[in-house]
Amino acid sequence: MLKHITNFAIATSLACFCWPQENPMAQENRVAIQGGTIFTGTGDIIEAATIIFEDGKIVSLGQDISVPNGTEIINADGLFVTPGYIDAYSHIGLESVPAPLQPYATDTPDELMLFDRENLMNASRPIVPKLVEADESQWLRTGITTVYVSPGAQNLAGGLGVIMKLTGAIVNERAAVSGSFGESALNAFEAPTTRQGMVAILRQKFISAQEDTLGGEDGRVFAQLLSSSLPFRVLVNTPDDILTALRLADEFGLNLVLDSAAGGHVVAEAIADSGIPVVVGPAIVGIGDGGPYEAFAHTPSNAAKLYEAGVRVALSTADSGRGRSVAMEAVVAKAHGLPEMAALMAVTSEAASILGIADRTGTLAPGMDADIVIWKGRPISTWAVTQRVIVDGITHFER
Repeated sequence: MLKHITNFAIATSLACFCWPQENPMAQENRVAIQGGTIFTGTGDIIEAATIIFEDGKIVSLGQDISVPNGTEIINADGLFVTPGYIDAYSHIGLESVPAPLQPYATDTPDELMLFDRENLMNASRPIVPKLVEADESQWLRTGITTVYVSPGAQNLAGGLGVIMKLTGAIVNERAAVSGSFGESALNAFEAPTTRQGMVAILRQKFISAQEDTLGGEDGRVFAQLLSSSLPFRVLVNTPDDILTALRLADEFGLNLVLDSAAGGHVVAEAIADSGIPVVVGPAIVGIGDGGPYEAFAHTPSNAAKLYEAGVRVALSTADSGRGRSVAMEAVVAKAHGLPEMAALMAVTSEAASILGIADRTGTLAPGMDADIVIWKGRPISTWAVTQRVIVDGITHFER
C-alpha cells in the first residue's frame, strides 16, 4: 500500500524555475559614498566613512579612504549606509492558478501554479514568474535587494527554490529543495492523510536513494540532498513537526533549514543543539479562520527567543511582494526583543550565510557585490527611510 501511495504522491523531479536572465550591466564608473555611518552587516559600525565601488563590486571602505580623481561622489553626510536587505523566504513573482485550471493549463503561460494537485513533488515543468521592473518594485524601494523564492507550501517537496536580485539577476537557480510538513501538505492531497504517513513516504524516498534504486531526476536530486550539497528547506510550524524535521535531518545527514517555525521558541533548545538555522516569519499571522491553526504557538518574539537560545536566525515575509517587506519584519523583531544588530544581521549577513551566498552579498566589504542602501534615520526603525537603493553598483531607486 505504501508503495502505491508513494508512486501517487511523489513523482519527484523537483521544480525548475525559469527566471528572467536580463540584468543591466554593472556600472563601470567608480563611485564613492562619503560621510555616512556604515553598518557593515557583521556588527561593525564605521562613522564618517567612505565606501567606493566599481564594476558592480565594492573596492574599499573605511575612514580616511583616498578617493581617486574622476570618482562620482554621493554625499551621505548625516545618513546611514547598510548592505541591501535579504528576504530569506518569499513567493515573489508567483501567482496561483485557479483550481479549475489545475494542473498546468497550456493556454495560460503567464500564470503559475504553486503546487500540483496530483503530486506531492513535481519538478518536470518550468515555472515562469511575473516580475515588475526593478525600478517599480515596492520591496526594492524599502531596501530589499535579494530574495529567496520558494514554490508553494502545499507539497511535501515542492521544487527547487531560487535566489535572485530584485533586478532579475539570478544568484543561484538551484538554491534548495523547498518542502512542507503539516496541515498545508495534508490538506492538499488525498494521501497521505496523517503526519506519520508524510514522513514515511519521505523516508522511503531517502532510503531508496541511499540504496541507489531511485532513478532519473528523483535519484539525482535526492543524492544531492543526501550529500548535503543541496539544502532541504522545510516549512514547519508546530513543535512536533519541527522535532520530526530535526530527526529526519539527523537520520539522513541533511543540510536542513527550518522555514517559518512558528512554534520554534517552544523547542528552541533542541534546535540550537542541532545547529540547524531557522528562517522566521512572517511576524504577524492569522489564527483559526484567519490562518493555519498549526501556527497556534506563534509569537512575534519568536526570533528573539530563538536567538537567545543560540539559534542562527534570518527573517522573511513568506509573501508574494505585495505586502510589507522584510525591512518591517526586522523592525517588529527588534520591537519584540531581538537586539538591533542581530535584527540587521538577520536581513543581511546571517540571511546570506543561511542562503549560502555570503561570498557575494549581505555585508559591506571589498570584493562583495555593491548592493547598498542609504537611509535617512537609523536602520531597523520605523522612521528609517530609504534615500537610495543600489544593486550591483547601479542606482535603481533614489528619493
